Amino acid sequence: MRNESRTWNEFGQYKLDTYLEGRIGVAGDGLYGFDDLSLGWTGDGLPTLANQSIAGIISPDLALGSLALNPRPINFTNYNNPIPSLLQNLRNTSTPIPSLSWSYTAGAYNLAPKVFGSLTLGGYDTTRFKPNNISFPFGADSSLDLQVAIQSISVNSTTTPLLDKPIISYISTLISDIWLPSATCNEFSTAFGLSFNATSKDFYVNGTMHQLNLANNPVVTIRVGPEAYGGSVTIQLPYWNFYLAAQPANFAPGSVDGVFRFPIRRASNDSQYILGRAFLQSAHLSADYESSSFNLSQALYPSSSTKANIVPILPPGFPTQKTSKGGLSTSVISGIAAGSAIAGFILVVGLVLFLLYRRRMRKRKSEESHELDDTDMLNTMAHEVAGDDKRHEMQAGTGVKHELVGDSDPKVELSACTEQEKPVEAADTQIQVYELPADEKKYIEMEGEGHFQEKD
Repeated sequence: MRNESRTWNEFGQYKLDTYLEGRIGVAGDGLYGFDDLSLGWTGDGLPTLANQSIAGIISPDLALGSLALNPRPINFTNYNNPIPSLLQNLRNTSTPIPSLSWSYTAGAYNLAPKVFGSLTLGGYDTTRFKPNNISFPFGADSSLDLQVAIQSISVNSTTTPLLDKPIISYISTLISDIWLPSATCNEFSTAFGLSFNATSKDFYVNGTMHQLNLANNPVVTIRVGPEAYGGSVTIQLPYWNFYLAAQPANFAPGSVDGVFRFPIRRASNDSQYILGRAFLQSAHLSADYESSSFNLSQALYPSSSTKANIVPILPPGFPTQKTSKGGLSTSVISGIAAGSAIAGFILVVGLVLFLLYRRRMRKRKSEESHELDDTDMLNTMAHEVAGDDKRHEMQAGTGVKHELVGDSDPKVELSACTEQEKPVEAADTQIQVYELPADEKKYIEMEGEGHFQEKD
C-alpha cells in the first residue's frame, strides 16, 4: 500500500489509458506516483527499478491489477518529459533484457493437473508453443498494436460455421472474454447448448449441457491472420477453455449450482471485437516492439518437470556472434504463473513467479538434451472443477489497488491465486535460474501510454 511505502512519491489523479477496453465500457481513474519496484525479494538477484511510475486503480471496472508491457513512455501533462516504461527501464539496466519484447500465454486452469501460464521478458520459451512462420505487423494505431483478422471460427460438433465472414479484432489481456458479432454468439449458443441472461448480458451452460459437453469435448477452431484472406494460424480451443463458475449475484439463491458462465460476449459494433484471456489460454503471443511485429501460435502445456528453453529475441541488426567465452551477453527475465480461470468474469493466471535467466560465460562442447512427456491439449480429458474449487470474481473494493504504469496495450496481467503451487524448473549448466517466492498475493497493474488528463 502507498501509505506503507517510504519511497512512494504521489503525483496526482489521472485517467487510466484504457483506449481499447474503453470501447466496451472498461475505464476509470488512477492515482499516479513513483516508487521503487523490485521483481523479487532481497537477495534474489532480480532487478530493482528506482522511481518507477505506478498507479493505484480507483475504478470498480478493474477488479484486478495488471503489468503493462508496452515499452512506449507515458506523459502526464505534456509530451516534453516522457517517463520511461517498465520494459524500457529493464532494457537500460546493467544486465539488460535483449530487446523490447515479451511472450505470454495464460495457462490452463481447467486441465487436470492445472497448467502454469508463462511470461518471458526479452525472449520466449520454446516449450510453450508450436512454431509457425506467420508474422503479424502491429496495427497502424499505436493504441491498437495487436490487431488480427479472424478469418473463420468453427467447431467440430457441427458443420455450420460460427463466423460467416472475416472480421478485424484486437487482443487484450486486460479483458477476460471473447467479444464477437451477435450472430456468431448465437451459433455458439446453438453448438454448446447455452442460455443467455439478458440482465448481465452473459451466456451460461447448465449442468446437463455441461456434462454433455465434457463427454463430447467439442473443439473450437479460430483461424487468424494478418489479413482477412491469405496466410493464417489455427488456434484450437477445447471445451475446457469455456466454462467458468457462474456469478451467484446473477441467479436466485440456490439456483447457481451446476451452472457455468461461458466467456463470450455480444459486441454492439465492429470496434468491440476483442480476443481476451479466454483465447490466450490456448494461444501463445510474442510481441517484438523493435521490429513492430508479433506472433501468435498454438499454446503447448509441458509437464511440470519439463525444463524451459528460453531463447532471446534480439533487436534488428543485432550481431548474433557469441562472446569470446561462448555465451550471449544478454539476460532474459521469464515468469511462470499458475494458469487459472478465476471463474466469474475473470480468467487470469495466478501464483506469480519471475525467473531471471542469465547466460553464464562458460564454454560448452556438448549439451545434454532431455525428452519429457508433455500435456496433449486435444487428447487430455478435461475435468470439471469441483464445486468447492470454484473461483469467483474478486469484488472491487473502495481501496486503492496498485498498478504499474507502462502503456495502454497490451497489458499482461499477473495475479496471485489461492493455490500456492510452484512449477518444478530445472536449470542446465548454461542458465542460472532465480525464482521469486510466491507466498504472498500481490495485485499489481501497469498502465499505458498516452497524454493523461488530470481529474478535477
